[in-house]
Parts: sequence; structure tokens; C-alpha cells
Amino acid sequence: MARLKAKRSGEDQEYIHLKIKKDDFEAFCSAAGLFRGSFVQTLKKSEEDLSEGRFTQRKSLEEIIDRK
Repeated sequence: MARLKAKRSGEDQEYIHLKIKKDDFEAFCSAAGLFRGSFVQTLKKSEEDLSEGRFTQRKSLEEIIDRK
């Protein structure tokens, strides 16, 4: 697995702030699983739910992930 460079730029009670170079962003997304087919399908399903009025707000991506 490739080593990713991210710099911790701060922190508060709710968040950890990271800085990632634009050149490393695609590798970061890949490592986080954001290019997985199942994740992309989950986002598409969420967009459909939103456009059809089943949901009006999202606070977290966790809300759209099926728990099995």
C-alpha cells in the first residue's frame, strides 16, 4: 500500500483537520474506498432518494450506508 502524505492542520472538539496535496487526493480517495463500486452505488441511491423527496437532509454519509 502506498504511503499517503497528509498534514494535520488543526483539531477542535468535533473535527480533525487534514491538508492533502491535490496530487495526492486521488490516492487518498482510493485508500479510503471512495472509488469502490459499492460506495458509488450507495451515493447514487442516496441522490435518487433525495431527488424523489424521501430525504431532505443528510448530516453524515453514515446515514446512507446499509448496516448488515
